[in-house]
Amino acid sequence: MQLIRRIFFLLCLTGMGLFRSYGQGTTDGVFNVKQYGATGNGHTPDTKSFSDAIAACVKAGGGTVLVPAGTFVTGSFQLFSNINLQLSAGAVILASENEDDYLLQADYGFSGSGAGGKRLGIIFAVNAVNVSITGTGTIDGRAEAFMYLDSVQVSSAEDGKYTRQGINYMNQPEGKKDAPVMWKGEWIKRPGTQIIFHSCKKVLLRDITIRNANDWTIDLNACDDAKVLGISIDNNMSVPNSDGIDMYDSRNVIIADCDIRAGDDAIAVVSTSNLKVSNCNLWSRSCGIRIGYNGFNDNNSGNLLFDNIRIYGSNRGIGIFQRRKGNMENMLFSNMIIDTRLYPGQWWGHGEPIHISALPGLGSKEVGTISNIRFSNIIASGEEGILLYGSEESALRDIRFDHVQLHLKRGTLTDYYAGNFDLRATNDPKLAIFKHDIPAIYARYVNGLTLEDIDVRWDPSLPDYFTNAVSCDHFQQLTIDGFRGSAGPHAGSAGAVIAISEGRDALIRNLLGESGFQRVAETGKIKKTTRWLSQKNIKDLKFYPPVSEKK
Repeated sequence: MQLIRRIFFLLCLTGMGLFRSYGQGTTDGVFNVKQYGATGNGHTPDTKSFSDAIAACVKAGGGTVLVPAGTFVTGSFQLFSNINLQLSAGAVILASENEDDYLLQADYGFSGSGAGGKRLGIIFAVNAVNVSITGTGTIDGRAEAFMYLDSVQVSSAEDGKYTRQGINYMNQPEGKKDAPVMWKGEWIKRPGTQIIFHSCKKVLLRDITIRNANDWTIDLNACDDAKVLGISIDNNMSVPNSDGIDMYDSRNVIIADCDIRAGDDAIAVVSTSNLKVSNCNLWSRSCGIRIGYNGFNDNNSGNLLFDNIRIYGSNRGIGIFQRRKGNMENMLFSNMIIDTRLYPGQWWGHGEPIHISALPGLGSKEVGTISNIRFSNIIASGEEGILLYGSEESALRDIRFDHVQLHLKRGTLTDYYAGNFDLRATNDPKLAIFKHDIPAIYARYVNGLTLEDIDVRWDPSLPDYFTNAVSCDHFQQLTIDGFRGSAGPHAGSAGAVIAISEGRDALIRNLLGESGFQRVAETGKIKKTTRWLSQKNIKDLKFYPPVSEKK
């Protein structure tokens, strides 16, 4: 009898425990949003249920907020310290179509995230430690609810004012397919960045998929010790400002094994240090990797490593931009394959595989420095060349390329867009988009430029404004050591393979190629057209021409 009573007592305790677990919506620190009222039916707003599950998790000291299979419509909700938001297979967090469901950044002590810079997106955390989003589920920004996908942004006469094409710039007969589309309503009222971590430590994003972002996708803002591992970003490529991963004022960040397809910069880095990016595929309508364009402060950036990366179909491959105070230094780019092309419409960039520029912009009269940048083992093709554009206010310093193969190709938009440089954003509108010959590598105001083991190739049908293989002016300490290639295929008698002017301390040696000879595509004959070197006002030049040239 005593044994029966003991068993009955234990069963009662167990039942009470089960009831308590179900009532709190948790088992072993797991808080299922459905047990807090979430429907997951794709129609009913579930924001409150998510917030209630998170609040219960916070009260318990942390744990996992579980999102099971289903489609959960939400506006903005906040994560806190020691919380993992886990998205199960088949789980979709779908952005609400109601703009009023998105909170204001200013109410949480910050602003500036996203193109509008005012509203929050779906998920955010502020001053949290040990916070994560993991799992194989999906976050969907429902961009089509906030954009006119059948209406593109309209260019103005100012866009082509200083370009080679003039009023015909951007007026290709094929129309504006692939151009950026228009947003609905007021720009600043659109939902903000889909996921924001502001002033957080120990941040983890792993394995999730984010798609159809209506603004930036992820913003690591003033974070320390953040990891983004194995995620997929799949945005509508015509939605402007749908960046992949943005970092502002962050440090100690690792991004690895990600696939990012973004209608703007795939990875954007501003005033951030100690960053490692590896094993990623990037597709962008702007820069595959952007560093700079800091519109918010004058802080420094540096110690950035990028390795084993594929950039394809992008308006620019790598872009490093200095437009105001704050120095940028110590960057390594290695083992990359980059393909770039021209796109119609208002996208920034001009088909450059690599772009580095430093000049006054964004209203600033002072410009910080860009220094100690390395590119190694790069295979690149683009519809314009590599552009290194310093200025009197800020010369680029210590830039090195080694083992680089560069192929300049003709595209469907070459006649309507090419033959121009794009240096936006600048204070001088004449330097925004303007007519310029296109060398394979152009460098201006660079102190300490090394080109080692460079291979330049050209499509045979490129126009005559594709000129020198290398053109440098206003430089100090130029080294070209190991070069194979020729001038542009229709550069003419004035098109030297290497053209240098207004510089000092130049060393050019170990040259290979058909510098002085060019095969004419129409006849197959060989004619003498170019020469290895054109130089003007150079002090201390050491030039070693090749022993023989192929005839």
